Amino acid sequence: MDLRVELMRRLAASNVARILVKQSQRRIRERGRDIGGYAALWADTAKMKVKRRGRTVEIDHYRKGGVPLYDTGELFRSLTAEQQPMRDGVRLTLRGPLHAMFHQHGFKTSGPNRIPFTRAGVRGDRGAPALYAKRGVTVPARPIFAMPSEARREVARTIARALGAR
Repeated sequence: MDLRVELMRRLAASNVARILVKQSQRRIRERGRDIGGYAALWADTAKMKVKRRGRTVEIDHYRKGGVPLYDTGELFRSLTAEQQPMRDGVRLTLRGPLHAMFHQHGFKTSGPNRIPFTRAGVRGDRGAPALYAKRGVTVPARPIFAMPSEARREVARTIARALGAR
C-alpha cells in the first residue's frame, strides 16, 4: 500500500479536528487566558437606580461577575469541528453559531439598543428595568478560535499521534 494513502487514511480516521473544539471551549472557560484575556464585561460595574416599594434603590446588572461567552452555555455547547482530507494534508474547520463570528472579531451597533438589566427583562417582562444605548454599543473582540504557539504544538502532537509517530 502507498505510504501517503495509508497516512491520509490514519489522519481521516482520527478525530484531530476535535482538538479545535477542546481548545476553544477551554479558551472560553478561562476567559481567553492563553491569548491575553478577554475584556471584562461592562455589566461588572453597571448599576441602575430603580423604584421599589416607593423608594429608590441601586441594583447591579444581572450578569455581574459573569464569564463572557460562557454564561448561557449556548455558544460553548454548539461548537463543532470537522476535518477534510486534502491533496497534501488535512483541513480543520471549527464551526459554531453565527453570533460566534461577531464575538470573534468584535462589533458595533448603531443603536438604539435596549439592554435588559434583570433576568425579567431578558424574558421580556413588562416594566422590567432596562437601559437604552441611543448611540449603540461596542462589543470588544473575544476570540474563540486562536492559534497561539501552545495550541499549534498541541495540534501537531495530536496529528503526529494519529499518524503513528512516537
